[in-house]
Amino acid sequence: MPRLLIILFSPPSHSQNVDTVYKLSKAAVNVNHEVTVFCDIDATLNLLSRQISSGKATPAGKIAELIKKGVHIHACRESARLRGIDVKKDFIEGVVESSLGRLAELMEQHDRIVAFG
Repeated sequence: MPRLLIILFSPPSHSQNVDTVYKLSKAAVNVNHEVTVFCDIDATLNLLSRQISSGKATPAGKIAELIKKGVHIHACRESARLRGIDVKKDFIEGVVESSLGRLAELMEQHDRIVAFG
């Protein structure tokens, strides 16, 4: 199975990048690719569970949908900590607490890597 790693650096205010990651991830999953999204720096702000609201397509809501479709979502714990985020309490269910060391491993394990800043 082909493996795609997407690295996201953009905050919710740059929703066009989150939209692109969302659409690309869905398309890749639909053709049987394994997809992992690694959120670093301000992209960790996209993972806050309090941003999910019914009837509104927020970045967090889109990412939660990706998790349900089997996309692996990783978040840099240090980037989150520096932004006042408690990774154990504040993230969407299913987000994996991760690190830059783990990102290096993921880069070795995936066939293709795309980054959105």
